[in-house]
Amino acid sequence: MRKENSNQFQLDPKWKWLEFFLGFKYAINLYSPFVGSGIRVIKYDKEKHQIDVRLKMNFFTRGYMGTHFGGSIYSMCDPFYVYLLIKRLGNLYMIWDKHAEIDYIKQNKESVFAKFEVTDSDIENIKFLLTKQKKTNYTFSTNIVDSQGDIVASVKKNIYIRKMGTNTKNEKSEY
Repeated sequence: MRKENSNQFQLDPKWKWLEFFLGFKYAINLYSPFVGSGIRVIKYDKEKHQIDVRLKMNFFTRGYMGTHFGGSIYSMCDPFYVYLLIKRLGNLYMIWDKHAEIDYIKQNKESVFAKFEVTDSDIENIKFLLTKQKKTNYTFSTNIVDSQGDIVASVKKNIYIRKMGTNTKNEKSEY
């Protein structure tokens, strides 16, 4: 039986391979929960560290009341801040989703859109916080909007970040 080291987290080789050969946008668009629920990355800007996502209204994303199923709206927001942070901070950091909050504001029967961005200011703030403490929780916010720009839902994602190697042997990982 192999003993797991809680400080060693690595990207899944399948995703590394897919991203290497197809690029992030095409690899993530093959992700089965996204394919089945009408979620699609429509733009990935490496220089701006920004990802634009669309959730199409279709038979599979329509809920009981004929509007978007709330779980699909949340799913379109799930992985992107963690991904952007991993790309910005590198593999010397442990980065995990910690908490999420979504406020459904307006019903909608058409496609919706979200933009996720990790700015230079975010990275500076995170690194500063990590000079003062071993780990931090950092909150990002984004709005889900319709084609007219009206807010359909508001999402807050709380991300756990810790520099690798700062956990002592006797300390348990709190994730």
